[in-house]
Amino acid sequence: MTITVAGEQERWVADQVREGSYTSPEHLAAEALKLLAARDERARDLASLRADIEVGWGQAERGELLDGPVAMVALVERARQRLAAS
Repeated sequence: MTITVAGEQERWVADQVREGSYTSPEHLAAEALKLLAARDERARDLASLRADIEVGWGQAERGELLDGPVAMVALVERARQRLAAS
């Protein structure tokens, strides 16, 4: 695959390689793609978290709440089960 950048971006890539920040333009591109993938993953995680919050908010509005100590016991048990399974 060939990727072409022009103008200021091309100069910036060349500067980064010349300064030793990256070994080649390909190395810089690979690192940039890793960062983009991580950003996309964080965006998906955030969307999932927001969906979970909406579910919880709806449960709270319907009065489907757990007492704090009861919830903590359930969380600790889930953590123990996950550790035992791994």
